[in-house]
Amino acid sequence: MSVLTKDEMELIREDLECIKTLPNPPKAIQVTLEAVALLLGYPPRQARNWSFMRQLCNRGPLLKKMQEFQCEDVELASAKRARTLLSSYNRETIIKISVAIVNLFNWAESTMSEVDNYLNTRMELNKARKSSNNRNNN
Repeated sequence: MSVLTKDEMELIREDLECIKTLPNPPKAIQVTLEAVALLLGYPPRQARNWSFMRQLCNRGPLLKKMQEFQCEDVELASAKRARTLLSSYNRETIIKISVAIVNLFNWAESTMSEVDNYLNTRMELNKARKSSNNRNNN
């Protein structure tokens, strides 16, 4: 689990202060925040809604949810959607578009890697269990 340090949380808090003032942000900001919201368990409809996301940037629970994030809480559909959203960008592209979203993008990317590893491990364990059950049943 990526635990945010106090310094990282403060940087993200400052970034959110800047981001929430944008009435019509660049797509990269919207996409990154949508991916973050999906990873944190927000419904897709809310994650796509910029008005909702601006409100979310205005609240402390977003940072708290990021700090308390657990891979096992992410739904597979949300993980897939977040991965698709994030795959359109890389850190260098994000920096050119908006420095204010870089820390959130980095968190989303590293968190998505953890989720990918968790889901892959879970799939491998399920395959091994099924294989073992099939051998035991024969």
